Amino acid sequence: MNMHLPQNEVARAEAKEIANTDSQYLVPTSGKPLRGLIQDHLVMGVWLTNRDTMFTRDEYQQLLYSCLLPESNTLFKGRSSRIITLPPSIMKPKRLWTGKQVITTILENIKPKYFHGLTLYSKSKTSGDSWYPGCEEGQVVFHDGYFVSGVLDKNQLGPSEFGLIHSLYEIYGSAVAGSMLSIMGRLLTKFLHMRAHTCGMDDLLLTHEGDARRDDVLKGSKRVGKDLSAEYVGLEKDNVSSVELAARLEEVLRDENKSRTLDLKANAQTKNFTSQVIGQCLPSGLQKHFPRNNFQTMTVSGAKGSDVNASQVSCLLGQQVLEGRRVPVMVSGKTLPCFKPFETDVRAGGYVTDRFLTGIRPQEYYFHCMAGREGLIDTAVKTSRSGYLQRCLIKGMEGIQVQYDNTVRDSDGSLVQFLYGEDALDVSKQKHLKQFKFLAQNIDSVVRKLTDDLVNEDLGPRIQKLSEQLNLGVGSEHMKKSMKKYKRTGDLGASEVTMSQYSPSRYLGSVSENFALAREKYLTENPDGIIVSSKRNKRLVGSQMSRGLDKSEFRHLMALQYLRSVIDPGEAVGIIAGQSIGEPSTQMTLNTFHLAGHATKNVTLGIPRLREIVMTASATIATPTMTLALRPEISDHDAEVFAKRCSKLLLSEVIDNVSIIENLTKTSKEYLLRLELFPASDYEEEYSITKRHVLNVLKKVFLPQLERAINKVLNLKKTKSKERIGKEDAMPNIGESTGTIEIAPRNAQAAAADAEDGDADSDDEGDDDATNARQRSRKAEAVSYDNPDDDEEEISRRAQASESENEDEDQADEGLGTDASTQGDGNETKGGRKATVSHDGISENTKRFEFDKEGGQWCEVKLQYPVEAPKVLMLPIVEKVCRETVIHELSGIGSVVKRKLAVQGVNFSAFWNEQESIDPNALETNDIAAFLRVYGVEAARANIIKEMNAVFGGHGISVDIRHLNLIADIMTRGGGFTPFNRQGLRTSVSPFLKMSFETTCDFLTEAVGNGDFDSLTSPSSRIVLGKLSGVGSGSFDVLIGGLQG
Repeated sequence: MNMHLPQNEVARAEAKEIANTDSQYLVPTSGKPLRGLIQDHLVMGVWLTNRDTMFTRDEYQQLLYSCLLPESNTLFKGRSSRIITLPPSIMKPKRLWTGKQVITTILENIKPKYFHGLTLYSKSKTSGDSWYPGCEEGQVVFHDGYFVSGVLDKNQLGPSEFGLIHSLYEIYGSAVAGSMLSIMGRLLTKFLHMRAHTCGMDDLLLTHEGDARRDDVLKGSKRVGKDLSAEYVGLEKDNVSSVELAARLEEVLRDENKSRTLDLKANAQTKNFTSQVIGQCLPSGLQKHFPRNNFQTMTVSGAKGSDVNASQVSCLLGQQVLEGRRVPVMVSGKTLPCFKPFETDVRAGGYVTDRFLTGIRPQEYYFHCMAGREGLIDTAVKTSRSGYLQRCLIKGMEGIQVQYDNTVRDSDGSLVQFLYGEDALDVSKQKHLKQFKFLAQNIDSVVRKLTDDLVNEDLGPRIQKLSEQLNLGVGSEHMKKSMKKYKRTGDLGASEVTMSQYSPSRYLGSVSENFALAREKYLTENPDGIIVSSKRNKRLVGSQMSRGLDKSEFRHLMALQYLRSVIDPGEAVGIIAGQSIGEPSTQMTLNTFHLAGHATKNVTLGIPRLREIVMTASATIATPTMTLALRPEISDHDAEVFAKRCSKLLLSEVIDNVSIIENLTKTSKEYLLRLELFPASDYEEEYSITKRHVLNVLKKVFLPQLERAINKVLNLKKTKSKERIGKEDAMPNIGESTGTIEIAPRNAQAAAADAEDGDADSDDEGDDDATNARQRSRKAEAVSYDNPDDDEEEISRRAQASESENEDEDQADEGLGTDASTQGDGNETKGGRKATVSHDGISENTKRFEFDKEGGQWCEVKLQYPVEAPKVLMLPIVEKVCRETVIHELSGIGSVVKRKLAVQGVNFSAFWNEQESIDPNALETNDIAAFLRVYGVEAARANIIKEMNAVFGGHGISVDIRHLNLIADIMTRGGGFTPFNRQGLRTSVSPFLKMSFETTCDFLTEAVGNGDFDSLTSPSSRIVLGKLSGVGSGSFDVLIGGLQG
């Protein structure tokens, strides 16, 4: 626990009015409740309020006394300290009170003076059918403070929005809601003493029928693995050779993309079996049913655990997932030594059919431990990543605050937003703003709270008078005209936006268009019958002594509610936005996952994607994708043809096998290369290409690239040989052996990869060099930073690798061999009309080229090099070139998924020419920098918001859109795409702010050299000199008048 000792009156006021827990009931990240009861309290809430719970007079009064007496200092101010009780619900044969009456009594005692009782319609987490079919206990109803139906579980007492505690907070204020939480905690603890909660083995056991149904479903999973594998590799399910299946599976599992697709298909199948088992066993197959089953009571009420935990105990553990994949295969083809190589049984892939109740086998236990270890590592790594991300955000936005004119400005006065969040609403005040039914049902209490009217009088005339006063504003008049024009034209842009002309903090009725449309829709439809048609038709609404509201009165009262929800001047919205992004990021993963159902569109998610957006603002992101809107008139066949035409097709995708025969003659080394292609009918149908197309690619693209790759390796080996010869002639150094210097042997594939590979997808490559460089730079600065610029160094490393690759290719072209594409055209017609296309003497090193023109199934190439040429491993080089040779592509585009048109890569202009197939106005991409270049800064801003929302939405995390709007506005306010890092902070006008972030000496030297000054307006610069921060309560001064006399 922390202890805070306020040092002055301002700090005391902040602690009492702002930092107290009652005022912090709602979290500013999303506006949802933060406090609530948990675990045993929620189970007791269900037992206390269900229909079967009855109390005698002694028990009823004991429960009330134990929970209400400690709150007497706050509850009974200004009135008698006597606890109000209710008459019993059952008079004979014995007077009994229900559990619901206990709650009603508490609400009656904590209700503020002159306020009406709470009216609330809500859903409980415990469904009505859990009790018995058609039971009304799933619907929670409070009417004028009287608890009518339902049970109090997590949805009402936990940290859930629009529940009982949240509704009390909105109607009666934070103090009453805080007292209610404390009272319920004491009440349920006392009830726990009277009725204990426990779990036993009989809560977990299935009936014999349930076990039989479980076994029947799991029998089907034994066969599904083999059938799925056979279907995926193109074999018949009913006539599968184990040897042939294993051979084809080996090829699949050695290929990353193919194995990923197989994993996705297998996961879908096993998920179906898991769902069937759970459906057959829970809850119908249990020996004890809810509510007598205490384990089910815990999971159903939300007290602890979930249906997943219950199914793992009683049914099965299910598929163990590691980074979105099944258990990986070792080099031997096994997932564990106890399984056969390339085993098709889903059990070998991590599907655990055992359960905790009857125990799990060692193999399944090991898989389960692997999944648990992944979670531990993920948590350990992402803690520092998310912490640094949050520090970057807060440092870049610490001076952003709301000013008295409702604009959002930086500490130097520069404008960021004209209205905070585009509607000027405080995140923690607006949650109930569109709950029109709830507000209308509790309109008396709402009016008393809005007007601070604590006089015991009929609010009918008061509401009418208030409505007439509120109608005088020019903001209301302008909004009324705007809504009339919208109804007439259907266009919101037909009139000026009210909030752009009239500040919502000064002009009553100036509300956002979104709120105005929702309000008018409710008034028009009147789904609850609360709004009356005219002032002459006043009537009672239900049994609540509240007169009906007409449309004008309701419209004006909601405008006042909107005004009370407007954000306060001085609010440090920048710091709140940074914290609202940084704190939920600890719940996200660190990995790149692939979209379920298809392996070709992989997307970066979680913290890496968030860092990519806000910390680096990278122009070259890791996984650029596009989403295209297909025109509705396009048929499935045309869509499939279009997708194939746009997808990137590599030569390796049409090659079945590669073989190389090496011959050594007196004068030369000869390599006979044979490429076995898939049947022409297959690749022509699958990829929409022709044999002629493949022939041209092999001759004009593949051969030149192959010669360059071989020459590069030969040049590299010759260079090493010269170094060795030079060392032999030189005088040996002390401590070195005389003769050759041994260089670590490396195969040709690795050497070629080092010389040529600048692949952006390789994350692990060059980590040692990057680490050493980082250590050297840190030593030079004599300052230590924790992972500040990993992404920037990666971009720099890629750029250097790309430059090195270009230089190496130039040297290779000038060295051995010539470009086959310049010499092959002259011989193309030779033998062109025969069954086999044959060309001799294509280049200095390519002596013969043959292609099966009739069947299109093979190609042979004869390569010749001098006998003194260094020995190379040719097969890895050929395979690498096959994977790099492109048969057809749109520049920058990888794969395209048909019908969905999810495109790997980004190229807007290529699809502008395809307007007959797609809608060019509905193109989407995750590449924000590309969007900025093509469509401008406003489109980039909208894309930043969409992408950040997608990152959090993918993990089920709710972050208010106002925070995302603010971050996007800050990043794009200069017309570009500015990141939250050291480079982005250079635009700040405060040297102290920059020095307090990173590289203090660099920023200090720069400031001194440029003669910069600091006006001490940013929070960091003021703290440096010991001044009060200029945001929040430090954004104004308190003036005290002089004493009279």
